[in-house]
Amino acid sequence: MSSQSDPRIVRLDLLDTDYAKIAAGEPIPDDKQQRLSQDSYDFTRLGHHIARYRYGNLDQQGQDDILCTLGHTAGLFTLADMEDMNDRLRQTGCFYLTPGERQQVINWMADELGVNL
Repeated sequence: MSSQSDPRIVRLDLLDTDYAKIAAGEPIPDDKQQRLSQDSYDFTRLGHHIARYRYGNLDQQGQDDILCTLGHTAGLFTLADMEDMNDRLRQTGCFYLTPGERQQVINWMADELGVNL
């Protein structure tokens, strides 16, 4: 057998129930979906990001990456904000959001999606 046909095993530090929750995604309430433009958001994808944030056993950098994705999707960050994030990454070697940036996304999630992180 060649090494290409051997199965690749990836160890996850997750409970089976957490993996199931991530795969299913976090449901976004219908009334909240109706308030937002249906064409602007893929609510299924947003739900998967939220579930991964909650149940993915991520470190701070992983959580910030998801919050950044959610914030970018929602249009919360300007180009200048994104440049600041990229500058921090270049200077420190790791990606992170400031406490204010994190709070901005968390507030949007609660206000617009009815999801409390």
